[in-house]
Amino acid sequence: MQLLDPARFRGELDGQPVALYVLRNSQGMVAAITNYGAKIEQLLVPDSQGRLADVVLGYDCLDSAIAGAPSMGAFIGRYAGRIGHARFTLDGEQFLLNANAGKHCLHGGVRGSRFRVFDAVQRDAASVEMRYVFADGEQGFPGTLALRLSYSLTDANELRLDYEAVALDKASVASFTTHAFFNLNGEASGNAMGHEVTIHADQRLATDVDLIATGELLPVAGTVFDFREAALLRERVGASPENGKVEGYDCCYVIKPGDAGQLALCATVRAPESGRVMQVWSTEPSLQFYTGLLPQQALAGGAGKSGQTYFQQQGLCLEPQGYPNAPNCPAFPSAVYAPGKSRSATTIYRFGTHPVREYSGGVGE
Repeated sequence: MQLLDPARFRGELDGQPVALYVLRNSQGMVAAITNYGAKIEQLLVPDSQGRLADVVLGYDCLDSAIAGAPSMGAFIGRYAGRIGHARFTLDGEQFLLNANAGKHCLHGGVRGSRFRVFDAVQRDAASVEMRYVFADGEQGFPGTLALRLSYSLTDANELRLDYEAVALDKASVASFTTHAFFNLNGEASGNAMGHEVTIHADQRLATDVDLIATGELLPVAGTVFDFREAALLRERVGASPENGKVEGYDCCYVIKPGDAGQLALCATVRAPESGRVMQVWSTEPSLQFYTGLLPQQALAGGAGKSGQTYFQQQGLCLEPQGYPNAPNCPAFPSAVYAPGKSRSATTIYRFGTHPVREYSGGVGE
């Protein structure tokens, strides 16, 4: 498996240096992350035969990352997901945001963190720390907000993200997530509809026709959104709703919380072809599950790492985060950062294998 060349990511944007940071653990797992958008560009993980493959979609140079699908692999902020009508009211004052999804604000606006260069320092062979300060008024959001993000590989074959943000001067709102596109058979293997997905959630967020959360929670039982038991995606996706199936998923689930501040198991994905299994653990209260809704539609930008154009449903996104549109939904957990106060969160993608024909439900060593 060819590693990405850090030299092809060296450059300068907005007067700041851009680089690629390569992380390794003792088990042979490798992650390559650029500080442009804090994007995960490569993740090498062994299959059931010990063979490494790259399990995230991404790009092989800075120019391609800039021109490509903007959310691919990115760390999303200041606010993950959609904020309805690109506005909200905080402490009696209305704030108008940068609308970039029709009349709504998506993933922090036109110049959210996925387009920004983070300050970065590689702490050791297995971790890198990145920082970004959102200015008061940036993309319409109030308050100066300082974000600190750490990526690390553990010797248990986990990609771990620890992040903390603090409001420096006035009240703000924020919600963060990571937007990696996973294909456990390898990024060049075609669509991911042969994956089995389990999502540990009894409820999902209701949305309107523009996918804006309304504030209502809906049960998943008896619907195509029920993944409490493992479901093969190709048996759910690709037919009309009249047949009880959907074209794809862009849905936010309510995660059953762990003990206060503790990680909860959000989802499990397995790829029978490769034997790889991925568990998603997080302290965040919700999980956005995204496959793309138009399987014949190419993703923005040019060719990916394998030289091919990526299409929707070639990768799966499992994005732990705060509730989308929470600033406009009083019943949702608050997204407000009080002045001088910080919030922290952790998300872990844990990789393992299973016997291809004898999977029992757990993640193997």
